[in-house]
Amino acid sequence: MFELEKYSGCLAHKKTPDGAARRRKPSESDEDQWMMIGGNNFSVDASGKIATSKALRRLGAKTQVLTAVINAHVRKRLIHTFEVANVASVLARILGLNEDLCRAIAYGHDIGHAPFGHLGEAFISGITGKDFRHATFGVVMAQHIEREGEGLNLTRQVLEGILAHSGTSDVLPGTKEVKISEEAKTVRYSDKISFTLADINDIFRRTRVLDLNAFPQIERLLRRCGNNQRERVAFCITGLCQESAEKGEVSFKTSGPAQIFTELKQNMDRIYKLVNLQNSTEILNRVYAFLSQTELIGDADPAIALALMTDDDVLFLYGKDCINARDFYDCSVAEIIEHLNGKNIDFTNPDLDW
Repeated sequence: MFELEKYSGCLAHKKTPDGAARRRKPSESDEDQWMMIGGNNFSVDASGKIATSKALRRLGAKTQVLTAVINAHVRKRLIHTFEVANVASVLARILGLNEDLCRAIAYGHDIGHAPFGHLGEAFISGITGKDFRHATFGVVMAQHIEREGEGLNLTRQVLEGILAHSGTSDVLPGTKEVKISEEAKTVRYSDKISFTLADINDIFRRTRVLDLNAFPQIERLLRRCGNNQRERVAFCITGLCQESAEKGEVSFKTSGPAQIFTELKQNMDRIYKLVNLQNSTEILNRVYAFLSQTELIGDADPAIALALMTDDDVLFLYGKDCINARDFYDCSVAEIIEHLNGKNIDFTNPDLDW
């Protein structure tokens, strides 16, 4: 474990400096300017803006890997977010990168998730004919939906990290040459490590939705990573730091540990369709139909209204024999959607041309 010390500061020369931060609105017009005392732009984004946002709060009632489970120890999207932030912060400290920037990107990386996780994402894409991606919608939400439609005014570096977190290219999505930061790459790998290992824990160990003995390849690879969750995360962190030190950039692709992890993740990618609500389309269809027909959301896009809802919101409305206004106002989305009337929001456009 302590071999990690030998990699201390190995990428410090590639750290994003605090002074590089820039915002869409000038800092002097930012209502959170007072938080800058004793801090920096990225720490303000993490602790002052994203950590206190409604978007992050709602992740406490959104699917990570399993929907509608009673067991409080099964991860929701919010706990996953904290786990990603923890791994990213550790990696940033070891490698010498900007820890505050990593933490801010990690806190914001999944705020664009729809209810029911990737099933909700696929449903919105199918029903609208437009490509709904939670990474893009997270940036849209941060800029045009949070704080009564005024946005959080996050730094460009954090928004780019959110947009790029689920990709594989080192070039920012939608551009041909804008390279993402080392901190953005750090969060990307932290996300993959966190959700893969945690999902295995929740699916096979905690809820026993599936029997691990029926998937010997996963069990074999898991043993190579360690005997428990902490050992497996440490295995990946150590492998990433070693490979990154050797390559001079954040990387987890070619080393022995990286190959084991990649094979493990590929096996898990085939598992997800086996574990969640089989009637999710029926549930989402009914709630989307209500949002499309009701006057309660004004001229707001019903797809955006659905994307903003939690699992609990959707299941609550679906369980009603007749959905009425009182039911809608019991949902978390009600206080948000009223501020989007008159705004033409495109959930496919991150709007970073500034």
